[in-house]
Amino acid sequence: MQAASWYILKRPMKTALIVALLGILLVPVLGMSAMQLSIGTGPWSGGYFPVGEALAKVLNKHIPGMEAVTTPAVGSAHALELVNSGEVSLAIVGLATAHFGVRGQREFARKYDNVGFVMAGMDAGQSLVTRAVSSIKTFADVKGSRLAANAPASKALLLAALKLYGIGEADVQVTLMSFAEQIAALREETIDAGFLAVSPRNLDVAGLASEYPVRILGLDSTKAKLFEAVPDWTPVAVKAGTYPGQNQDLLVPGTHTAVLAHWQAESAMIYRIVKAIIEHGKEFGELHPGGREFTIAKTRFFVEKHLVPMAFHPGAEQYWREKKVLR
Repeated sequence: MQAASWYILKRPMKTALIVALLGILLVPVLGMSAMQLSIGTGPWSGGYFPVGEALAKVLNKHIPGMEAVTTPAVGSAHALELVNSGEVSLAIVGLATAHFGVRGQREFARKYDNVGFVMAGMDAGQSLVTRAVSSIKTFADVKGSRLAANAPASKALLLAALKLYGIGEADVQVTLMSFAEQIAALREETIDAGFLAVSPRNLDVAGLASEYPVRILGLDSTKAKLFEAVPDWTPVAVKAGTYPGQNQDLLVPGTHTAVLAHWQAESAMIYRIVKAIIEHGKEFGELHPGGREFTIAKTRFFVEKHLVPMAFHPGAEQYWREKKVLR
């Protein structure tokens, strides 16, 4: 009887101990899984990827249990596709691409609208880069030239800049190439100019400029003002000395960018992400200059100018209402 009583008493205790141990082992695993985050950016040789890398470092440092990594994309359209499908939870996307993508317009055959707006990002500039010995000194000089752009959205930006100077698509030969392919083609002289990401600072363009003299084209001030009339686009300043041999400030064709989230991403996580970005903006900017533009003021500007292309993600909406950006 005593033996039987011992067995009856000890068995539940043993079972409880096993359950408790399993719980201790499983909780960290589940916690890590819940906090894994993939951030869609642009290609490795573009301007968005290093900004995404800096963002991941900030989130990993300041959100307990966060494991954020970057996922390079071909361009903004590809990044939008990734976040729409949920292959990434967060993405940095050109504002014009976001606008047309959620509506299924321009280069998009269907709507990529399973996304929510999180916050405004940095302004990103692209420009034609050519060898310094080239006869191409301004955008007006490219008639008959072999040019390259990395994606349809990039090509649209390039053609808009050329149109300001009376150059149409029929006047040039534009080939779609990745940024890395464009840099290789400039080295091999198989293109006359590549339309490359130059702001925020692009290490690959800097590397190219250190190999041999290059010329980065800028818009004249009158033409730059015309870019401000297009809501999603903007002239972007590139300070003198950003690249070897660049001795003067430049204004280049650019786009606003937005941080988007998969609509089903956990609201509490998105809230914490926005909070961490705003509270540690100085650190973000020290890691990469583009990080300085992820601010309350920039998102307020988007809201006031009616630039937000879709509904706010619920987690982001909560944060921006607390900050009185949304009312």
